[in-house]
Amino acid sequence: MSQAAKNLSPSTPIVVLLGGPGSGKGTHGQALAAALDYQHLSSGEHFRDHIRRLTPLGRRAAEFIEGGQLVPDDVTIDLVRAMLGGCPDASGFVLDGYPRSLAQAEALEQVASAFGCVVTRALYLDVSDDEIVRRLSGRLTCRGCGRTCHETSKPPARPGVCDACGGELFRRTDDEPATIRQRIAVFHRMIDPLRDFYRATGRLMEVAAEGPVQEVSARVIAKAKSSVAQ
Repeated sequence: MSQAAKNLSPSTPIVVLLGGPGSGKGTHGQALAAALDYQHLSSGEHFRDHIRRLTPLGRRAAEFIEGGQLVPDDVTIDLVRAMLGGCPDASGFVLDGYPRSLAQAEALEQVASAFGCVVTRALYLDVSDDEIVRRLSGRLTCRGCGRTCHETSKPPARPGVCDACGGELFRRTDDEPATIRQRIAVFHRMIDPLRDFYRATGRLMEVAAEGPVQEVSARVIAKAKSSVAQ
């Protein structure tokens, strides 16, 4: 076991966020992590960082992400190990973007245990397919810092320019409408067994995730806190 793993407290909690592409896992995950004083870990952000830096892991992941496919389990689990090991002093984790399949959920149980962690709750962000298409087809990503905005619901102050760092905004290949629909189809094939897995162990909680961002984040936080209190 790594030194980082040894430094984590026994049974350090992990809350996983489940939901389709564009369901708001990143936004609500950050809000939830702040409310619980946990570390927010986004597999998507970490993959994009590796892709920007052209690491071996990034090059492998890019082949699948750019084609609208899920990254293979062996690549994603290596990323999760690196993310958990990189936060030795965390009091807990909010994990968004992983797991995305039953096999990944089962693998996470083993990896979490090895790091002295336990998955305590899975929050499912329920968003309709039509809303996902609307959200993602207007999403813009900064080439510099990786932050996102939206053409209509969260437009930048200057067209094509990131408010945070001044970098160039672009539409990712996996946010093109045809690719979005392919991603949604893949998501539906994978999510039912995953939800059943967490439901069977009493850890699944569903959250209506359409509406104003602050209201949805409040619902997510309330659900998570209610589970902690149980």
